[in-house]
Amino acid sequence: MTLDIPSMYFVGVVTSLSMTLAVMIVALRQAIPGLKQLAWALVANSGYYLVLGARGQIPDLLAIGVGNMLGSLTLTLVLLAVLCSRHARMPPVLYIMPVVMMLVVSLVLIHDRESRLIIASFILSYQIALILWALLRAGKIIVGRGRMIMAITCMVGMSTMAYRALAYWLGWHEITPFQSRDALTTLFYMINYLGMFFLAFGFVLTTVEQGAEQNRRMALEDPLTGLSNRRALFGAMDKLFARAEAAGQPLSLMIIDVDHFKNVNDRFGHQVGDTVLQHVATTIKQRLRSNDIVGRIGGEEFLAILPDTPSDGAERVAEELRQTMESKPVVADEQEIGVTISIGLYSSEQFAATQTPDTVIAKADEALYRAKTNGRNRVETADVPAVV
Repeated sequence: MTLDIPSMYFVGVVTSLSMTLAVMIVALRQAIPGLKQLAWALVANSGYYLVLGARGQIPDLLAIGVGNMLGSLTLTLVLLAVLCSRHARMPPVLYIMPVVMMLVVSLVLIHDRESRLIIASFILSYQIALILWALLRAGKIIVGRGRMIMAITCMVGMSTMAYRALAYWLGWHEITPFQSRDALTTLFYMINYLGMFFLAFGFVLTTVEQGAEQNRRMALEDPLTGLSNRRALFGAMDKLFARAEAAGQPLSLMIIDVDHFKNVNDRFGHQVGDTVLQHVATTIKQRLRSNDIVGRIGGEEFLAILPDTPSDGAERVAEELRQTMESKPVVADEQEIGVTISIGLYSSEQFAATQTPDTVIAKADEALYRAKTNGRNRVETADVPAVV
């Protein structure tokens, strides 16, 4: 099957301009990283189709030179959109030079179509490879359907461009006149047209997925410390308790309170107080295992759940945490601030249905109260009735 290339150009211009308008409207209403760069990429893509489609009505110097440069610029702007959305960077020379080279090659080889097509195809393949790298390696990796669509589109586009270059270079296919309807040219323009559509669609879908993931994290994460918030903790607690009960495993829980935290706020200010809380949160997370659950339950109180941990192990962990905190003062405003914690510990050697989140927290809270009453900077263990 072959397509009429001029008609393809016309459809490309209309589609690109429609997508540009839609993306621009969203970009103006919401500050989504990378969306403006994507909109400019669609503008450049529209210009690419418009200029090349007008070949024959405008000089070849303009149609070929500017047209090919706009095609290369489109991919550079898509790359910048991806980098911006992932908060990543790349040396500018890596994505600026291909655009310059495309313009120079198109002008210098304006009468040598075979060499121009081979070199241009290699340049475009390299640019698509940069986009693929940015999707897979740069910045924080977020797995999602949008990213997958963009990655697959890049792999298809890169393979097509590389094959086109090699096919012409090695003589696998004959160089045909511009706007011809041979199979390779048809395939190239189809992938070129659909590729930009899927890249734009994938990018928009990625931003939607990132927004949903960010909202999910905000709903379950304490914004100051980055630990789980109360809602996330209690959700995890229900699952851990049910698992421990079903397997008859031990489970321990710690309530951790920063000693004299009000004095820190009154003496040094709330900003330093926030630094202290962040320091405590980081220290707790570093001392616990990856499968332990820790979060902030309010003010200067933290809660840690230690699955499959008997009383002797939990007491050792709590004491090591207390000692570590005591030995690591917080440095703020060029002065050291000593920080100590009190810990109320609840441990069950064999979890049972009678031990609910409310009863366990109440017992740990009683132990914490004893720790603070007995002088602070200490660990107290709750009395746990025997499980029968």
